Amino acid sequence: MKILLFAPFFPPDPTGSSVFAEQQTRELVRRGHEVLVVTNRSDRDAPRVNGEDRQLSVHGASMVLRIRSFRLNFGHITWNYRIPVSFFGFIRDAARNRLRTFQPDCVIVHSTLFDLSLLGMLWSIRHQKSCVIVAHTALWHDNSLVNALMRVYGKLLLRPLIKWAKAHVVCVDKWTLDNARNLFAPMEGTSTIPVSVNLGTMRNGDSQRVKEKHGLTSGPYILSLGHVVPLRDRLNLVRSLPLLIKQYPNLSVLIVGMVKDDRFLELADVLKVSRHITVCGAVPHSEIKDYLALADVETHDLNGRGLGITSVEAMDAGVPIVAWAIDDNYPQFSLRSYGESGFIDDGQPETIAGMIDRILSDNDYRSRVVESQHRLVADIYSCESVTSQYLKLFS
Repeated sequence: MKILLFAPFFPPDPTGSSVFAEQQTRELVRRGHEVLVVTNRSDRDAPRVNGEDRQLSVHGASMVLRIRSFRLNFGHITWNYRIPVSFFGFIRDAARNRLRTFQPDCVIVHSTLFDLSLLGMLWSIRHQKSCVIVAHTALWHDNSLVNALMRVYGKLLLRPLIKWAKAHVVCVDKWTLDNARNLFAPMEGTSTIPVSVNLGTMRNGDSQRVKEKHGLTSGPYILSLGHVVPLRDRLNLVRSLPLLIKQYPNLSVLIVGMVKDDRFLELADVLKVSRHITVCGAVPHSEIKDYLALADVETHDLNGRGLGITSVEAMDAGVPIVAWAIDDNYPQFSLRSYGESGFIDDGQPETIAGMIDRILSDNDYRSRVVESQHRLVADIYSCESVTSQYLKLFS
């Protein structure tokens, strides 16, 4: 099968949707499908391993077409992200001819927020191709005015477009699913499929490299992966630090990701815990395993809005995570059915600190959490399982 995949973000862009889109592409190719990825030129600040960002690159049986785009930063409206604008690059003859000659059997569109996503839907409508849309996050904003505008966008533009495309909407967790059904997707045309990980790829990192890079000497080490945005603002984590530091005076917290919301640093100053926090910035995805090799615990999903891909990668690496996650985060699965989970029911400082302390101080409990989380990942998040669910939609 020939699959056309629209992805506003693709490596080296350091976002969860970028990582997932690449993993999905690689697994589809491994199964013998031919994939053409249409994406934007990567952000100039994206961490690169080899600096390569050619307009057209080949990966096995897949091709990655990077179209010309420019990026706009609207401050807090875009959570300080530079948003890619793709329209003028997409309508160029070279890009349209490449899509025309590829002649796909079906289309996968990642995200519902960007113009490349909308262009992907319009292309599938124009060429009458089966279309699956992947909603990576809810249409939500912490600013009430922007949030209201997102709701208008979902109901008045996105909903008619998805209906016109006869597209199936895949949501990555329950929060995203509820938001989609409320704003832009029909009840019968939605389902939940979690993000995927390549099992085992985040193991065997070099912790010494991280220690030398950031001048770290002693622990324990709490790792907090992912970009700092209002959805995952780290405020609850910082509020728990005074309690943890009483028990572990040499505690170090490593924030790995772009900081788009720095309120947690202001709070750390107020609580006098700043010296325990190291902001590492964004790093190439291939280096995440080095940070995981150092970590005693990983925690960043502390706002009650599901589990991100970095949480899943940490669990697969054998690093116990602490996360505020409801049991039916995926309606078809029970997160707590696997045993000791490390999952908590609220974001209170005492709750977070209590779970982290138990994992750090009780080796037997830590082992049970690691084992149950690893089984959870193997059953639910493997690339094989997730890709099979997508292919089933097309069949």
